[in-house]
Amino acid sequence: MISCTQFIPLYSEFFKYLEKRGGHDAVMEYWCYISDNSIGDKSNPNSLISFVERDGGFEGAINYWNHTLTEEACDILMIHDYNKRFSYNHMRHCPSRGMLNSLEHVEPYYDYCEHCKVIYSRVLEKYGIVYERDHSKIDNAECFSILYEKGNRPDCDYTKPDSTQTIIDIKAEDNKYLHRDFHLLGDLALKYCGDKFGDDAVVDFLKDYTVQFYSPQIDDIKKRGLVALKEWIEQIYEIEESSHVLDMQLCENELSVNISKSPVIEYMLSLGQAPSKYYIEQTRTLYAAIGDACGITFELEYYNEDGGTKFSFFKK
Repeated sequence: MISCTQFIPLYSEFFKYLEKRGGHDAVMEYWCYISDNSIGDKSNPNSLISFVERDGGFEGAINYWNHTLTEEACDILMIHDYNKRFSYNHMRHCPSRGMLNSLEHVEPYYDYCEHCKVIYSRVLEKYGIVYERDHSKIDNAECFSILYEKGNRPDCDYTKPDSTQTIIDIKAEDNKYLHRDFHLLGDLALKYCGDKFGDDAVVDFLKDYTVQFYSPQIDDIKKRGLVALKEWIEQIYEIEESSHVLDMQLCENELSVNISKSPVIEYMLSLGQAPSKYYIEQTRTLYAAIGDACGITFELEYYNEDGGTKFSFFKK
């Protein structure tokens, strides 16, 4: 399982993968696909379009971001003016971009933050809502945005709130960074890759991603052996608040892993979303790549529809 807290690097690396295959046009094509099949997916109650249709255009968009930015543990100041019909957001620190900026072994995709504008604007413009963004400070994980109804761009100083406006000041420490909807986007990336380039492309992308992004974990496993692998898997499920589904047995030459059910698949199904046929590769391909990189053998015994699985690692 790729934790939803580590989805952002996968996203960034997939943008790079697409750029290599077809240039920036291929990346833009994928962003439009995300907009149509995730942000604009009416079957998902957590999507932007569902909020907009459920709560009304302007109000729905605000409610969507109030919900999403809380789960992403952002440090943000939001000023909502329901009378003048605009919303101003100052993202003082984006934890997702901040994560990319902090990685020493992986470079962010050069146009990473632009996807926010593309995927949301495509949906909002259908409801007469304009979404503008300022990415001039993304090197500091900081950005600005304004949301307003078409033809009604605010002519006031919207950066300075008054008593008639709703002010929401969220600190990063107020919330936990655990946005489970990122799991849906991760699976969607693999589905897009497989549908467009074939099954082998999904495996190849995940292998390359695993060896590159998890290189610190791979180095640790090489040094300390199976105990380091056990601790890493435990940490993933602790972060996901799902330690209860995990049972591992470690002996000198073998690590056996039993997962009673996938917390990710359970979450997807709770939203009426089915995992793609490629979701299994976040177990099968990912751990096989870890094993190959560390000189240990990986064996997958079974993988059920609910994600219940058993696999083992053996020292060669």
